Amino acid sequence: MGKVSLMFFKKDCMGCHACEIACKQEHKLGVGPRLVRIIENSPDYYPIYCHHCAKAPCKEACPVEAISRDERGIVLVDSEICIGCGECMEACPFGAMQYDDVRETAVKCDLCHERLDAGEAPACSKVCPTGCIVWGDTQTLSEKIQVELGR
Repeated sequence: MGKVSLMFFKKDCMGCHACEIACKQEHKLGVGPRLVRIIENSPDYYPIYCHHCAKAPCKEACPVEAISRDERGIVLVDSEICIGCGECMEACPFGAMQYDDVRETAVKCDLCHERLDAGEAPACSKVCPTGCIVWGDTQTLSEKIQVELGR
């Protein structure tokens, strides 16, 4: 598989927050950080998550080069290098970067890259009861968007 991405079809989201819970469990996160967040603006729900930007502002802002991109296009934070300065959080246009008080580092969605390595879906996508969270290679997702838009 080449470049991968995550996509939310917000019109199908019912605001159950199962994705948030699955993500927190998968990444063993405490009370604070939520790597995927569902915000309610009644009657709609809006997902806040990392878009693994092609030119990631968080990566550019990191003064210690703790943020990298793997061969699949997944933007990763190396907690061994991160100094928790918050520059990446300020730079992220989506509010996706979070601070983990326990680890004292920045954290973000990593598309459950270890699950992908094992041939499994990201935790958020796996538990979504409406199937509004889709992941896959960017070409396939681009085609799904075109179908969804009726083009």
